[in-house]
Amino acid sequence: MVKQGHYAKSSRKKVVRRFKQHHAVHEDRAIDDAKLKDFLLVRYHLTQAKSQRVVVQKTMQQFFGNWLQLATTDNAKTWDVTALTKQTLQLSNCQLPWQYYAVVNQQFATWQAFLTKEAPAVPLAERVTLTTLLTPASWQNMLSQQLAVNGLLGTLGGDVTLLQQIKTAQITQLQASLSQEQRLDWTKVAALCDPIKLETADFDQGMQGLLRRLLKLTPLDFNEVD
Repeated sequence: MVKQGHYAKSSRKKVVRRFKQHHAVHEDRAIDDAKLKDFLLVRYHLTQAKSQRVVVQKTMQQFFGNWLQLATTDNAKTWDVTALTKQTLQLSNCQLPWQYYAVVNQQFATWQAFLTKEAPAVPLAERVTLTTLLTPASWQNMLSQQLAVNGLLGTLGGDVTLLQQIKTAQITQLQASLSQEQRLDWTKVAALCDPIKLETADFDQGMQGLLRRLLKLTPLDFNEVD
């Protein structure tokens, strides 16, 4: 897993300061491909952070950082948003608590809108092209499927090598049980995923701090009330 420590507070401040100092001067010049990931992370932080709680900021930096790590592999410039998002969720699977996914769910529409606007606008020698954006329905289906897989993985001790033992029908049935009125019921998700033991020993201090913040959240922080 890509770890949170790279985006710890002090490091993030340094990157933000560096881009603030130089971006205005070099705005019209092509950005080196190697700086694309940091550039978009900083842009996201600068445009979204003021409206986000600290736990949301850190969660989305983790999610977006992982997403960009996959997207920028081999300097690819055509980004399949659906495929990359699915891979990012699979990267975390049951290693992270359900609250992580709940925060990403709350922010997903805003994040994808940011990505759609900002990624193609980055002044690269070859600009980024986005394909296969997620609709609200396709995102909910993807997320609920991943949460169902996480729950089943939890019963297998979190061993991803045993995924082949999980049948599609099991995932589909469990996935359907997590939703109510076409949206995720986070009380049901919590009941499924809370028993999963999180192995935190390999995480750095930054990631452990994020986990402590996430674990304080309850389904009441996420379930919508009509």
